[in-house]
Amino acid sequence: MKPTAAADRPRKRGERLARLSSIIDCNYQAPSYVDLSGGHCDNVPGPSFRNISRDYFRHEARYNFASEAALFALIMATAALAIATSAVAAIHFLHVLGYF
Repeated sequence: MKPTAAADRPRKRGERLARLSSIIDCNYQAPSYVDLSGGHCDNVPGPSFRNISRDYFRHEARYNFASEAALFALIMATAALAIATSAVAAIHFLHVLGYF
C-alpha cells in the first residue's frame, strides 16, 4: 500500500518538496522467474542478427541511402558552383591585370 499525504498544506516550499518526494512506493519487488532465457516461449526462436540486419537493409536503409545520396549531390553541386564562380572571377582578375 502506498503512503498517503497529510490533509494539511505545508507553508514553506522546501516542506512541500520534501513531502512530495516522500510519497514513493518502496514495496515494489520484481518478479522472480526460474527461466531467465528472455521469454516464456521456449520453442519459438528469436530473430537472428543476420535476419534483423537483412530486413533493415532491405527496407529501411534503401530510403536512408537515397535521401543521403540526394543531399550529398546537392552539397557537391553547391560546392562545384562556388568553385566554378571563383575560378571565373580569378581568370577575369588575371585578364584585367594583363596576364592573359
